[in-house]
Amino acid sequence: MLDNTTLRAADDLDPVPSILTHLSNGNEVIRCGAVRAAAAVAGQDGRVHDALLARLLDEDPDVRTDAMDALVQCARPEDAETLRLSLCGDPVREVKHAAILALTGLNCQESIPIFQKLVTSRASDDVAWEDDNDSWDDWLDVQIAVIKALGELNAKECIQDLLDARDDEEGQVLDGPVFAALAAMGNEGVVWLLSIAQTETGLGRKRALEALAEMRSDLLRDAFDVIVEDPAADIRRLALPLLEMDDERIKAMALRDPDEDLRCEALALFAPVHPDLAVKALADPSEAAQAIALDHLPLPLEDDLHTTLTANVIAWTSISKSKLATAAARILPRLAPEHAVEPLLALIYDTARPLEARLTAVTALDTLNDPPATERLIALLSHETQQVRAVALTRLVIRCQDGDTSAGRALAMSIDRTLLSQANEVVVREDIDGPDLAMSKIDTPPRGHVKISRDGEIINVDQDEKIDATQSTLGALQNDESQFEQADLAEDTPEESSAKRRHRRPVEGPDTIADDLRVVALGIAGSASDPAIEAAILEATESEEDTLRLAAWRALEKRADGGMLAAQGAFEIESGLSDEHPAIRSAAANILAMNPETALALRACLSDPDALVRAIAVRNCATTDEATAALKDAASVVRAVALDRILPSNDSTVTKSVFEALSKAERINTLAGACSRSDTILSLCFKALSESDVTPRQTHILLEALAQSSPSVAKS
Repeated sequence: MLDNTTLRAADDLDPVPSILTHLSNGNEVIRCGAVRAAAAVAGQDGRVHDALLARLLDEDPDVRTDAMDALVQCARPEDAETLRLSLCGDPVREVKHAAILALTGLNCQESIPIFQKLVTSRASDDVAWEDDNDSWDDWLDVQIAVIKALGELNAKECIQDLLDARDDEEGQVLDGPVFAALAAMGNEGVVWLLSIAQTETGLGRKRALEALAEMRSDLLRDAFDVIVEDPAADIRRLALPLLEMDDERIKAMALRDPDEDLRCEALALFAPVHPDLAVKALADPSEAAQAIALDHLPLPLEDDLHTTLTANVIAWTSISKSKLATAAARILPRLAPEHAVEPLLALIYDTARPLEARLTAVTALDTLNDPPATERLIALLSHETQQVRAVALTRLVIRCQDGDTSAGRALAMSIDRTLLSQANEVVVREDIDGPDLAMSKIDTPPRGHVKISRDGEIINVDQDEKIDATQSTLGALQNDESQFEQADLAEDTPEESSAKRRHRRPVEGPDTIADDLRVVALGIAGSASDPAIEAAILEATESEEDTLRLAAWRALEKRADGGMLAAQGAFEIESGLSDEHPAIRSAAANILAMNPETALALRACLSDPDALVRAIAVRNCATTDEATAALKDAASVVRAVALDRILPSNDSTVTKSVFEALSKAERINTLAGACSRSDTILSLCFKALSESDVTPRQTHILLEALAQSSPSVAKS
């Protein structure tokens, strides 16, 4: 904020009167702008403070609202009575809401009684409302605000009123704000929230638990013994952050708690400090707990345990369809590297297994770091699953950066589409018979009868199995249900559930592997250091496919940004400036801008139809006059970079031209940014507002710009 002397040193002009004079304007829009502008640039000034209080009696509700919003930040303790008068006497909901915030910010305990009344009723005898017939929505917003305020004011004497508010006469669910207010009251609020969580069911109980979980753990410590012994797992869970690392109850919660999820959370929290818990948790009946145990298992293990666990981990890698498969794949290379390759490859190629486990297996294969590791990763680039190919590419990039020439060559071949054989370029899937959609209904063969299985499936019935269609519905229900044979259960898979699994398969990505591999490789491997990769990228920039061409230019941009782009003639990069795709022109412009010798080529982009390209050109090669002209651009991003280019000059003549250009173009947000960064432009705004011939429209623009500004010279 500016005080009343901030700008006098720079220009011998007191800014406050130049703004406050417009508070008497007959146009309420200008008065609103003056209120917000005064608060933005001189909110701590005593004259502004007094003017804001006076505007609480303005005839226009928007002016009163803006004044009260400003007082939320600059009200003083002695203003409390005036603020309460507005809360009670002003019928506008927004004024009431802001008044509550202002009084709460002042920690005004004297306001608790009126807040207490508004928790459970409209308090119509004390509070004015806009429309008695339609004030319920207004009261609801005010009710929620005072509930929050009572929590922040620690009004423990109002707890019963807060609880009563939950039984809202209009059926509104106020559990959220009420529980948040109770949580803000510390230990006493904890007691009530625990009581609700222990005695209620449904959403009320859930929200009480959420409020408890969001409280600082030290506030729950007094109730720790009650929490940790509670029969409900979701209440016991609150004890986890309260347990000291040497607490004996850690072992019980991590290994013997009856709730599987709670055991898992406790194990994940404490196993890093107590590795013995991970060893013991391997015997947990829950696969989720076993997975967490594997992730925190201390190696090496005793010989007997190592042998037994190795066999189990290989089995889990081979058959598990839960997170246990992921954890098993992650630990297998460290546990038994000599036995890891076959089960990991089997997992990767089994599309019925969890995708996370398969991707983890790719990384695990790489960590073996044996001589065939690179070749195995290269082979995975023909895998039908796009995500598997992406992980393999990522691991190959790491190897390439470490000097593995085979990895670099494979990456380059992926980009130039020479890696895969013709047989592997496209995934061939078996066509599934379906209805001929072109056949007319007249020519459609008889469809026969159908029946519904227990799993809800529609099953065709052969002619000799037809159900008697003449029997009644009641008769069919009373008939022997043996005719509806329960369908065989589908094998559980992580992607699907119930009977639908039989008819679905996971989407593994595009079938055109070679084309997809090029695009993905450009994104992942485009910045790898192998020279062959850059040559492949340059070739891809000439592709007729927009997606591939764009990926290639973005890869070039990434290489240039990392200083890895080999010396190229300006013409080769400049060709991207004429591409029909704006994102490609933008990438080419960014590359040229990185080198002062080629940045001048961007002058042709000053009039580019794409705003981002124009912005790059203005930032890097625009003259002062061109940048000033760009301040009128329709795109805010162009105006912003033009301002960045001009303001550092500190030339008063140029700065004045900036002010005039933005004022005439009516670019309020950019003018606000200029006021925030330039004392001179800020002073010019105040001067213009002080002129006797300033038009209402100009006044509105200047006030709005000041209201949106945050001057760098601001002082509190």
